[in-house]
Amino acid sequence: MINVQGQGEFWLVDLGSSNGTYLNGRRVGQPCRLNDGDRVEISSFCFVFRQKKATSITEAERTTEKTIQDIRSMNCWLMVADLEDSTQYLKSLPAEQVPRYTGRWLSTCKQVVEDHQGAINKFLGDGFFAYWTDRENAPQVVARALGALLGLLTAVDTPRFRAVLHYGKVFVGGEASLGEESLMGTEVNFVFRMEKLASNLAVPCLLSEGAHKRLKHLVPSQEHGRHAVQSFEGDFPFYAIKESWSRDG
Repeated sequence: MINVQGQGEFWLVDLGSSNGTYLNGRRVGQPCRLNDGDRVEISSFCFVFRQKKATSITEAERTTEKTIQDIRSMNCWLMVADLEDSTQYLKSLPAEQVPRYTGRWLSTCKQVVEDHQGAINKFLGDGFFAYWTDRENAPQVVARALGALLGLLTAVDTPRFRAVLHYGKVFVGGEASLGEESLMGTEVNFVFRMEKLASNLAVPCLLSEGAHKRLKHLVPSQEHGRHAVQSFEGDFPFYAIKESWSRDG
């Protein structure tokens, strides 16, 4: 799959194929950004990726002006998920199994998110960044998605992973459809810092105060103290969800 991530970024993702996908002769083990002239090999087929750069000032100015006009703000549910200790664990696997292992996990999570009306905005090597736009039934939908993802932790051959969930206002740029838009702003930065915090705290699922406030009647959570978040002033309250909880439908 070629996934559009942000303005003019295209990433090649192998979702766990048995025979593999090759970029410039090397097997794709993690999502890789494509550049003009890259060779993509799938089975006996070879494709060349082309992405021309803007060559005139006038064209660049038109693109910039259009992007500025398209920027808008909206409330979103933001999720970052990442494999736990992936580097150490993946080293224990045979080299040919690594892309299949990570790719199938990404594929399964992608299906869960999309089945619950969300979208993967970016693939992050051993993880992903997903979001849901705020709508009337969003808390119920997000709760079901979260339960389904946590349910994967009990499945056989599913890797250990963390998931953090935040709610806030983001700025959206570009005309692309859901999942291809460029999400920006303080709340986006916050949820990525949350993932680092969850790793340090060894918590499999962490909710921000904004997410907890809207989900407290839908998911079983408990206070996990107040913690500093890198690059943000002050301490923030966080809430943990029991790993054993899962709920779908």
